[in-house]
Amino acid sequence: MVLREKVWVDRNVQGVLIGRVVLYWISALLYAGLGSACFQYYQHPDWTLLSHAMALFNQFWPWLPSAILCLPLVIFDVVRLSNSFAGPIYRLRKHLDELNDDPNCRPLSFRDDDYWQDLAEPMHCLQAELLMLRAEVVRLRNLKGSSRPVSVPAP
Repeated sequence: MVLREKVWVDRNVQGVLIGRVVLYWISALLYAGLGSACFQYYQHPDWTLLSHAMALFNQFWPWLPSAILCLPLVIFDVVRLSNSFAGPIYRLRKHLDELNDDPNCRPLSFRDDDYWQDLAEPMHCLQAELLMLRAEVVRLRNLKGSSRPVSVPAP
């Protein structure tokens, strides 16, 4: 995967994804913990609360560092993956702004490993159509009887 200049391309979209990852991680930990606690309680209903807590701690402490270290790795991977679909939409938005200001702007391009590569071709067609229509407006204004050439004003 190509290194990105920006880690956070679209904070709204990527933030929601990270929130979901954290929510699922917490849910998995709670599911495993509560399931084990219930199972342990039904096997030893005569134990005290402190005995149950100690037994659960002894059962889960070897797994806790792995669970804690796994979360940042998953978050990093989700952010990297989301750049492949948030990045093209970000570039499409920026290209539309550029196209609005100057139809002669550079063509839209995506990175090789980005999703939605097929969005570039319709944008190229739209840009060519816009350039052709603006040229036609200039030609028609000039035909209308103006002795001097008229350029299309910027929107």
